[in-house]
Amino acid sequence: MPERVLVPFDGSPLSRRALEWTATEFPDSTAVVLYVIDQQHDETASEGWGDHPGEWEDWLDDREDHARDLFDDARAIADAHGAEIDTAVGIGRVTTEILDAIDTFDVGLVAIGLHGRTRFVEILPGETAGAVMRKSPVPVVIVRNPPAV
Repeated sequence: MPERVLVPFDGSPLSRRALEWTATEFPDSTAVVLYVIDQQHDETASEGWGDHPGEWEDWLDDREDHARDLFDDARAIADAHGAEIDTAVGIGRVTTEILDAIDTFDVGLVAIGLHGRTRFVEILPGETAGAVMRKSPVPVVIVRNPPAV
């Protein structure tokens, strides 16, 4: 059983499910809940800050406030399952930050939600989950929603 499980967490239903799964399957492990401030896909961040460096601090403060709110939600999920969590924020490309966190936090497993909307995506994991699966030095569990009955 891994001592620490990395759970990338963006507040989506599937990231919540990944945290619930981790808390249920590994009750004695600590979940490392990672929120990544995604500079690559954020319109404001991708435009750059050249003439307005003060806006960078404002933008980052807003994202860090959002992360704190998400971590409150993650703690509520963990508390409901009697689980322990640590929290971390990464800034950069999501896949890179997840892979870096594996080493930084010495995790033995990654539990990641799969955001899929089509049948094709059911066969092949999403961009982030797929990249993490291919490059991770530790096992990766893809957590999906249960099938509708």
